[in-house]
Amino acid sequence: MKVLVDCHGADAGVSVAVEGALLAIEKRKTLSVLLCGKKDEIEKCLEGKSYDGSRLSIKEAGEPITNDDAPALAIRRKKDSSMVLGLRALAAGDADAMVSAGNTGSLLVGTQVIVKLTEGVTRATLASVVPAVDGKRHTIIVDSGANVDCRPEMLEEFAIMGDVYMRNIFGLQNPAVGLLSNGAEEEKGNAAVKEAHALLKNGKLNFVGNIEARDVLTGVVDVLVTDGFAGNVAIKACEGMGKSMFTIIKEGITGGGLREKIGYLLLKNVFRTVKKRVSADEVGGGIFLGANKIVIKTHGSSSAVSFEKSILNADTLAEKNVVGQIAEGLKSRA
Repeated sequence: MKVLVDCHGADAGVSVAVEGALLAIEKRKTLSVLLCGKKDEIEKCLEGKSYDGSRLSIKEAGEPITNDDAPALAIRRKKDSSMVLGLRALAAGDADAMVSAGNTGSLLVGTQVIVKLTEGVTRATLASVVPAVDGKRHTIIVDSGANVDCRPEMLEEFAIMGDVYMRNIFGLQNPAVGLLSNGAEEEKGNAAVKEAHALLKNGKLNFVGNIEARDVLTGVVDVLVTDGFAGNVAIKACEGMGKSMFTIIKEGITGGGLREKIGYLLLKNVFRTVKKRVSADEVGGGIFLGANKIVIKTHGSSSAVSFEKSILNADTLAEKNVVGQIAEGLKSRA
């Protein structure tokens, strides 16, 4: 499989995308990566690096799309950007999947306009998988940042795609589906949430009702349905809380006495395990479910490790033909 990486868009610059690609091809010998971006910047990042040149190539691109660009205009006007050229290469079959840390709105518009959507899908959803606190279960959040305003019918469609994903990728027989709301009671939520609740309740999925944000990481549901605004806020709130807690613990240890420092040494391995389990770097990016090809959006703040994970995930999803499985799942559940 070949994964195309949009090298522009990450907060830390081109280097993290290139380093992530190098880590990925080192870990998986069957993987090839096509780096799309400004050739001189990419080559500078590759200087002095040891890698298999037969599995790493460069596709030249011009001015990148930035977070300040209007999504639709950027896709239409910046035709030589790494994002647009990457999506065109993906649509043409020059790659099996694509990873980008660029402008989420532009990537969504470009995916829908250039790569196109699976038949029967009205809007792609950015789906992010998060681990449950027990370390055994996972929850897929649909939408986690692509569509900030959603109609009830869109939320129902997101639920169906999330259900198919969890059945095929995680092997779940009957995924539990929940709807993110401001209360567990059926009457809670805004108008769209209440209407979506009625649709899901009367549908064919294993719908368990409304879920509050405090249960995002508890594993109480396998599929958590929401609009992209609330979903993105929920994920970032969880990430921020995790970082804040580690900061508080660190300050308590460094500012404490001998007893605190000895306690830290005794629990050092535990802290490392917890930090790794909740780290966004270990999860990688989210996939645009509903697209005709595998397109993964990783965080703008992604590290090289996060890029590596996203690239490896993209390779796995393409190899398992997730797009085809979702298309079949939507047909069978229509």
